[in-house]
Amino acid sequence: KKTILKKSEESKSILNIKPKVTNMVCTVDLDCVLDLRKIALKTKNSEYNPKRFHALIIRLRNPKTTAMIFKSGKLVNFILKGMHWG
Repeated sequence: KKTILKKSEESKSILNIKPKVTNMVCTVDLDCVLDLRKIALKTKNSEYNPKRFHALIIRLRNPKTTAMIFKSGKLVNFILKGMHWG
């Protein structure tokens, strides 16, 4: 059975929607070639295994985030659930 809502009821139901941001992805293009092996040796919490995956992965605990850095200079950063934005 379909329920037909009047316009005022539709607008009330839409106004009750409260979006919640749980994860965020940021991308950056440095427009240069990076030496991932050298960066991996100089950073903490990083892993680089080019036979398995062609990006340097850096994980931070606070804030809880993971960054993938590619040789092409492109970075992808995942800010995970529970992170608070000012």
